[in-house]
Amino acid sequence: MSNFKDFVKFRIGTKMISSSSEQCLTTQISGMLATTDLSISSNDKEKFSSEVVQVANSDEVLTELSESIGEPTENESEDEFVERAKSTFAKILKNKLMK
Repeated sequence: MSNFKDFVKFRIGTKMISSSSEQCLTTQISGMLATTDLSISSNDKEKFSSEVVQVANSDEVLTELSESIGEPTENESEDEFVERAKSTFAKILKNKLMK
């Protein structure tokens, strides 16, 4: 495999987040929104949460993440690489959602 995107597609198919995890993640995001001072209806919380998962699972985000993180550096541990990937993924999602 030449990059992270190929690895993800090989390991879990076309999505970065499995179908079984999508609903759980949507529920968690909705729950976190409920703990804020924002006045958002339940329906809007669910809709927003679902949209976040869709963006996170998009081919565009996976491609951008793969291009941004590249391969692990020579002296980078697996944990360090994962942490760098998670941080990059969070920044990409934030940028996508702030548009």
